[in-house]
Amino acid sequence: MRHRCPICKKPTDSEVHAEFPFCSERCKLQDLGNWATEKYVVSEPIFSEDDDERDESLKPNDAEH
Repeated sequence: MRHRCPICKKPTDSEVHAEFPFCSERCKLQDLGNWATEKYVVSEPIFSEDDDERDESLKPNDAEH
């Protein structure tokens, strides 16, 4: 699979680069550092607390059985 390194944008290939999708261990570690220093963040939660409340209301009530 061909791709571009997310850090330096060099072409990478999954059959050639052991660190795929990164081109090198250096870029892989730089990406990890970006997550560790919160340079990258998940902008929105995958689900909200409201979703949990709706899920609870859909479960059968054990007292009714």
